[in-house]
Formats: sequence, structure tokens, C-alpha cells
Amino acid sequence: MATSSFRIERREGVAHFILCDVGSRNALKRDFWVQFPKIVRDLDRDGETRALILRGDGDHFSSGIDLALLSGFVEEPGDRELGRHRANMRLMLFNMHEAFDALARARFPSIAAVQGACLGGALDLVTACDIRLATSDAYFSIQEIHVGMVADLGVLQRLPRQLPQAIVRELAYTGRRLDAERALRLGFVNDLAPSQSALVRAAEAIADEICARSPLAVWGTKENFARAERQEIDEGLSYIAAWNSGMFMPEDVKESLGAVAEKRKARYRNLLPIQHIFSEE
Repeated sequence: MATSSFRIERREGVAHFILCDVGSRNALKRDFWVQFPKIVRDLDRDGETRALILRGDGDHFSSGIDLALLSGFVEEPGDRELGRHRANMRLMLFNMHEAFDALARARFPSIAAVQGACLGGALDLVTACDIRLATSDAYFSIQEIHVGMVADLGVLQRLPRQLPQAIVRELAYTGRRLDAERALRLGFVNDLAPSQSALVRAAEAIADEICARSPLAVWGTKENFARAERQEIDEGLSYIAAWNSGMFMPEDVKESLGAVAEKRKARYRNLLPIQHIFSEE
């Protein structure tokens, strides 16, 4: 399968999922969210895929979720009853979670090969991978904080298992970039490559080694890694879906995007004072 956003290549047990919409810096568009989990499940179902490499064409791995899709989050309920509108938003988040859950639950390991930018939803994607490689110019960012959102696609649940807690909080609260050298030093990526072509070769070398091992033993090994963390991650994803469907309001997102467009500092309203029903005052 191929679309304007991605294509699939297969070779001797190794599948490549390649983001190829270079004009958008490989943004994760609607076809990605619809097709990616189906593709992963199909690759898993046929039993022939022993390793999956995720990579991108061009100078960047991915700029994250397509901004046009954010309209689904900032959309006002209109004539719809607010509770039902928010409940549908929660279901939409669960549907998006399926993209990365399919990757985490597949019987084969996945290898992310990252060059340039890996932002927002793309970082959620690579945290769901088993192995991460990067070029020396790669960088990672929890981009959602820059647009007034709580990251809700898995990075807050998976990244604390891959980086020290204080580092994750720094990245999540500020949106700072994690550069490739620091990512290697902290153990988030397995190795660095000097170029994109070298990166792909390194990913293929690991995939070939995996393919040379018993697929049943590899599956069992992955399943035992995943078993210990799955319940905690699933509970975290359920909670963030409930939080964002209940607490998310479009005002801050609109202000964030407007500030970028107008090249000014964003102006957010303060939180309301905490009021207790049974106050001593």
C-alpha cells in the first residue's frame, strides 16, 4: 500500500514503513491515522514480517500531527450537547491511540530510524518502537505544549520508561528539544549515524540480525518486556483521554497558533482560584 503520505517496502522478512510527504515534513495526516494500525496488524497477521523499520524521506523524520487535524480538537460543540461532544472526543483519542498500540502489540520488533525533526505525534510514534536510531542532526520535542495542549498519544506514558523522570518533565513542561547527542547519552536512542543513508543501513543491519533469530523466541522476548508495562501504559492512556476530553478547551490552542502566526508571545489566562464548598471564610 502507498499513499501520498507513506509507502511500504518489504524485503526478506523486513518491512519498511516510509513517511514520504516531504513537502509537509512528513506530517502525520489523516491517512496515516486510518491506515497505519491496519498495516501493522496485517503485517503481524501474515507471520512473514520479522522486523519493521519506520523511517522518513527528506531532511526530517516527521513534524508530527498535521495541523489541519487539530481542527477536530478546537472545534466548538455548536448545537451538540457538551457532554456528548466531549464523549466523542474521548473516543477519537482512543482511535488515535490504536495507531501506536498496534505497533507495541505486534509480534515483531520495530526500529525507528530518525533524521532531523521528530516532533509531537512523531515522538509518540518512536516511543512505541523497540529500538531507536538517529542521525547526529536529529532532535526530539514534545511539541504539544507549544500549542497549549497536554500530550495525549502516549509520550507521557512511555517516555518516562525510556528517559529519567526529571528529563521527561523538563521536555514536557518546556517543549525543549532533545538533541541526538543528549538522547544517546541518556539512552533514548541506541546509536547515532553520520548520514541518513548510514542510518538506514544501521537499521537494516539490526533488522537482519533479528530476522536470523527464531521468530517465536523474538516474539516471546518482546511479549515479556511488554507484559510488565502494558497495564500501566493502558491506564495512563485511558486517564489522559478522559483528562483532555474533559479539561481541554480550544482557547489556549487558538491563542498558541495565533501567537505563532503573528510572531508574538502567547498570552494565556491564569487558572481560576481554587474554591472549596466548605470554606472557613
